[in-house]
Amino acid sequence: MAQMIGYMVRATDAAVAFVAEADAGKAGVKPLWIPRRKINHMREADARGRMIATAQDGERVGTPCNLDVCDAFLAKVLGA
Repeated sequence: MAQMIGYMVRATDAAVAFVAEADAGKAGVKPLWIPRRKINHMREADARGRMIATAQDGERVGTPCNLDVCDAFLAKVLGA
């Protein structure tokens, strides 16, 4: 499991839209949609959220969180 640190900008019953900490300050960032079944553990931080300019939804409030995601899924999606 790989740990990812960043912001959750949208959530549905099936997936979470995630923006990495390094990309949060960029304008027009495209969130990575991660299926909930590929997330082993998600911890929302008790910290202040921040405004994130996404490409598809405009300005959204990002909730700080840490995700433990399946390594095979990340390798497939990110091409690592």
